[in-house]
Order: sequence, then structure tokens, then C-alpha cells
Amino acid sequence: MRFGRRQPEALFDPAQIDVVAESSDGVIELVVVQANRWTGSDAQLESLQAKVQTYVSFALDGELLQRFPDAAGKPWRIVVNSLDGDPDSRTRQVLEVVATRLPDHGGSLLLRSP
Repeated sequence: MRFGRRQPEALFDPAQIDVVAESSDGVIELVVVQANRWTGSDAQLESLQAKVQTYVSFALDGELLQRFPDAAGKPWRIVVNSLDGDPDSRTRQVLEVVATRLPDHGGSLLLRSP
């Protein structure tokens, strides 16, 4: 058994867009950066869902075009960039649901992991 201070769980900040970039194929990528371990906890999943909703609103409510006018007319996708391995099964299920719903709003989802 290890003793010591427990590391606080890394949650997503739904008020922040991590990265906006254009891919080599001309798709606007709204990147969620996950540099910490996936836990699948309720708190982590709720913060991920809030962040995804922020990204969808950013794309659909005009802020994307306001800040990046060159994005006009280009497709967009949310990219979950997982730097510390694949998501756990609960998180993967949430991402699969998001991936099925984004096309209804003109977007898509891509998971990148090492």
C-alpha cells in the first residue's frame, strides 16, 4: 500500500477551447487535449461532456467564424487528443455516442491516442 498525497483528478475545463487548427485535408479541428490518465469517473465524464458541448456551441453559434474567418465553409471536427493512452471503456462509450450525434450538427469526432 502506498501512502502519501492523492493526486487530484484531472478534469476538463469547459470554458476553454484548447486548440483550433486546420488539418492537411482542410478540416477545422477543435482539439481537446487530455494529458492525464483517463479514469472514467462521473466527474471526469461530466467535465468532458461539458467541454464537448462548449466546442459544439463554438462551432455552431458563430464564435469559430468570428475568431477564424478563414474557417468559413470548411468542415469541422472535434479531436480528442489523448496523450496518456487510450480512454477507459466508460469514456469510450461516451465518445461513441458523441460521434454518432455530431454529424447531425455538421461535425465529426476523431480520437487520437499514442
